[in-house]
Amino acid sequence: MKERYEKAIPPRGTPLEVATQAVYQAFARYDAPHGLLDVCTACCMDAELEREMRHLPLRQLTQRHFYEYNDSAKSQVQPADEIKYLAPRLLELLAEGARLHHSTELYLDRLGRCEPGSFSAAEQSALRGFALAYFAQGLEQWSAGGDSLFQGDNAFSILLIWAYARVPLEPLLQHWLDCESDASTLNFVDACYWDYVWNANQMGNAFATDEVEYKRTMEEWLNRPATKARWTEKLMRLVDAGPTSSWLPAGAVDHHCYPLPERISAVFDAMAA
Repeated sequence: MKERYEKAIPPRGTPLEVATQAVYQAFARYDAPHGLLDVCTACCMDAELEREMRHLPLRQLTQRHFYEYNDSAKSQVQPADEIKYLAPRLLELLAEGARLHHSTELYLDRLGRCEPGSFSAAEQSALRGFALAYFAQGLEQWSAGGDSLFQGDNAFSILLIWAYARVPLEPLLQHWLDCESDASTLNFVDACYWDYVWNANQMGNAFATDEVEYKRTMEEWLNRPATKARWTEKLMRLVDAGPTSSWLPAGAVDHHCYPLPERISAVFDAMAA
């Protein structure tokens, strides 16, 4: 009699879709809270939306649910089981390009407010895998008009999302450094040009003011000689590749008040210094 072997079926889809599935699997054991969510229904969140977040199937929750949930008054320390139940759908909506708060950087603030040690090794791994897949996909979609996964936010703001969620940034930064695409380099140009104060050596985003670890990580990375050398090389390759028009998608117009060549030149000078 022939032996039978069961082969694991690999997940299907893009890396981001696979990472989203992995998050659902990692947090599958959590149930919807029975009592009121950690929100204010007196003035911040519609009471019916709050009830729906506990009673509707998780995947039926919408951008509106999470926008009001994130924007509501909340406890300084978040209830971990509540956050872990909602996290898969929250991240799935993020991957779909949903607006989840009036300030992008605070999309995942609730995750970072859970007690240290709240997430198991498997849960942390799923979050890190999603963060990398999300960041990697967004880096390949640079658009002068903001028509990309990042929806007009620069890549430093996206990294700050993950800093608020207490997800380590080093793997994301290393991936960015390893990227060879023009899109990833243009994302670096705009992030550096708009969100880093070179003469003061500090991050310019107001949401980074109290994020000490984020600022330390980013400022050390940007000023590392190997980082500067790598970006100088990639920026030079971008300039040597052709005219400005070749960097823009067909029919796109660069609406920034400072032209793209000027932004590239400024960042190149900072990296080559």
